[in-house]
Amino acid sequence: MRRLVVACLVLLSFAGVASAQEAHARLQLDDEPYVGVPFVLGLVADGFDESPAPVTPKLELPNAVVTPLAPQPNVRQSISIMNGHQTASKSVTWVFRYKIEIAKTGRVNVPPLTVTQGSKKATAAGGAFDVASIPSTDEMKISLTLPDRPIFVGENVEATLTWLFRRKPQQDPQFSVPLMTRDDFLVSAPPATDPRQALEFPAGTKTLQLPYAFDQVDVPGAGKFNRVVVKFYVAPKKAGKLELPAASVAAALPVGRADFFGNAPAKLFRVTDTPRTLEVKPLPETDKPASFAGAVGSQFSIALGTSRSVVQLGEPVELAITVKSDQRLDTLSLGRLDGPGGLPKDKFTVPAETPTGELADDGHTKTFKVTAQVTGPATEIPAIAFSYFDPVRGRYQTIHSDPIAVSVKGGSIVGAGDVVAASPTKTTQTAAPADGVVALGAGVDLALSAPGAAGDRPFGGTILWILVGALYLIPLALFAMRTWQLRTAGDREEAAEVRAARMRVEQELMRAAREPARDTAGALVTAMRAFARALDRDPEDDGGLAAKIETESFSPKAASSPLSADLQGRAEDLMKRWTAESKRKKSPRKAAAALILLAVLAPGAADAAPDQALADGRAAYQQAMTVTDASARKAAFARAALSLGEAARATPDRPELLTDWGNAALGAGDVGTATLAYRRALAIDGENGRARKNLNWLRAKQDPSFRPAAGTAADTLFFFHSWPRARRMLVGALAFAVCVLLVIPWSGKRRRGLTGLSVLPAAVWLAMLVSLIVEDRRGDDAVVMDAVVLRAADSAGAPAALASPLPRGAEVTLVERRDSWTKIRLANGTAGWVPGGAVERISQ
Repeated sequence: MRRLVVACLVLLSFAGVASAQEAHARLQLDDEPYVGVPFVLGLVADGFDESPAPVTPKLELPNAVVTPLAPQPNVRQSISIMNGHQTASKSVTWVFRYKIEIAKTGRVNVPPLTVTQGSKKATAAGGAFDVASIPSTDEMKISLTLPDRPIFVGENVEATLTWLFRRKPQQDPQFSVPLMTRDDFLVSAPPATDPRQALEFPAGTKTLQLPYAFDQVDVPGAGKFNRVVVKFYVAPKKAGKLELPAASVAAALPVGRADFFGNAPAKLFRVTDTPRTLEVKPLPETDKPASFAGAVGSQFSIALGTSRSVVQLGEPVELAITVKSDQRLDTLSLGRLDGPGGLPKDKFTVPAETPTGELADDGHTKTFKVTAQVTGPATEIPAIAFSYFDPVRGRYQTIHSDPIAVSVKGGSIVGAGDVVAASPTKTTQTAAPADGVVALGAGVDLALSAPGAAGDRPFGGTILWILVGALYLIPLALFAMRTWQLRTAGDREEAAEVRAARMRVEQELMRAAREPARDTAGALVTAMRAFARALDRDPEDDGGLAAKIETESFSPKAASSPLSADLQGRAEDLMKRWTAESKRKKSPRKAAAALILLAVLAPGAADAAPDQALADGRAAYQQAMTVTDASARKAAFARAALSLGEAARATPDRPELLTDWGNAALGAGDVGTATLAYRRALAIDGENGRARKNLNWLRAKQDPSFRPAAGTAADTLFFFHSWPRARRMLVGALAFAVCVLLVIPWSGKRRRGLTGLSVLPAAVWLAMLVSLIVEDRRGDDAVVMDAVVLRAADSAGAPAALASPLPRGAEVTLVERRDSWTKIRLANGTAGWVPGGAVERISQ
């Protein structure tokens, strides 16, 4: 009966008051309204134009929260053809929707609503409908959990909505969480990756798709329930004691007995949580940093990255500012980058608008990308300040990113020496040429490579594979050819005898065609029998042809006439048949060929190191070797490290260039980059003296717990393991070639002395082969680039695994990567977690 009342009274066939242009409007209510359950009231307007959008009429109802939704036009076009005439028509229907949530039962009167678009107007007649209450039930429970402490304005806190139910609802539940609809809260949530595992929640003018977790739980005193848990995050915008109405859920639960098809009658039930009060404290104004932009939390980190380190004055450079935290950063924003704690205005120009960040999938990392223009001479992109309020400590905190050294061409460059955080090592200059040696301490060699040597790389590439392949294939080919010669010597002699016998038969047949049969018959028969014996055939297996030839030779005509054409033809056919049968019976002897498949890798274009960057780096390096002032010397080394590093990244297979890069970084005090460059140089050429010497010096300065294990007696015995890979390949291929050449039976039989000598090159070849197969390429080795705390777990809040931070240049082994964290193992076996950007893998 109630639904009939709703259908009749609510709709009431709301006749619109049509204007002269036949515009009319009507109200539309599709769902039965209940207390506390949001529903939608529609206003349908016909006869209006597609644009501009009509003004949404304002609707106010007592004891109700009305939220206008965005209007949508429905456009219908049709074409009719009658008596050859084509007529096009177009109708536009605007639908205005209001989301309404009513707090009390009773009758609700809807006032008339007028839709206006320019000169067109249409008024929908008012109406009324009844709002009923939904019964409660013990079959469901709902609760909203918030922090039980005061929170601060802007603090992003977690809220948990728990819904318990015994029987599965027959329709999607309708949630009402007033906290989500309030204007004084920012609501965020992780994205729902699977729509099937998401629930809809109305939040003001939008609808949130929130993921949920489902399980079953035993409630003391109530029994077993299905449980749905939804987590989201809220950040208050204003301070005070905020009264939060109770959250509720309405769902159609099955009642009664199910029919044959498993369908049971359903009834709508509703359960409600208790109202709550949330105390929100204002942020203190005392000691508020100028760079504070509203971030609130207990743990943050900031990192600065750049697209390039060498720019021309006036060129743009792309900056990436990454902020990480232990909480979600949906609402995080940065302040102006040209403000306090940002980029100096006399050297950089940034956009006036605040950058929009890109949130990572985990929600705990946000990256802001900014294009900054270099407008003045600069030696670095300075550290960016990031301020936040720590609600646990109750005070503001300010952290900074690491500065990035840049080389601005066309400006007054000081260099990166003033940027590195490590304290400078005291240097001593010696009288030496520009490419001479300067010692930072005992055992340090800062010699620059000879001119032109920076572009050198170890022997390798296609030429190496061709040479190695030739050393394997040519001896094997000689061995196969000589073996075939010896094995087929008898066959080849037999073949010569057969060819001679056949030629003799052919010659006698030619004579028999010209000369009298009496003179040629005997020689022809003798040649045929010799040919049969050469083929290992019975000479009598000729079908009596020889006898017929001999008989004809005694005929009266044989003294003056040649052998008859018939017998000549039969003799030629017999020779052909014998030859063909001999070929079919003789099994073809195939020499076994040893094939070695070489995977010749097509290397990329062997470009030389970029000329400009290499020239700039060497010039800055040579300048540093002649400067006496410590600060200017360090700055020159830093400029050299920037340019040489750029060249090394473009051509990473040049050990001399990598060593020069490491020397420049070492002179600038950047021990992390220096260690990385030396390790990469030694990975290519293990006998690079400069890289080996300086790396050993750096290791000697490290704490013993961070030093890699020293060489053992086995390393001394198997010294060739440190040879470059190309050298071991060549030595192995050469030893293989010598071994094969010694065992080839050049004289027809193997000599014991030469065969005995082949054991030595065979052993060398086997040693090189095993060295290449079991070689540990150490692909998981890495270097700590920035001083960082080693954590016991992959979280910024995890306890430290060591009492002191890991120093720059510490050599570690990568164990595992997990999101933005990397698990590493130190030389002494200690393992822990560090941010992924704090370490860099040696292998490229």
